[in-house]
Amino acid sequence: MPSLMDMRMVGQTCSQYDAELENVERSCESCVHWEGEREACELDIFYEQLTSLDQT
Repeated sequence: MPSLMDMRMVGQTCSQYDAELENVERSCESCVHWEGEREACELDIFYEQLTSLDQT
């Protein structure tokens, strides 16, 4: 299960992010591709996006 912080970081940089609603915090949770019950991205790119973040 991804942490809220990880979902926010990925949401900020994800090239496939598409908000479900207007005026929401950019996070995986607010993306149309996020499947809440599975806690996973339907595009299966969450971990790829997370590991590509610059962690320095």
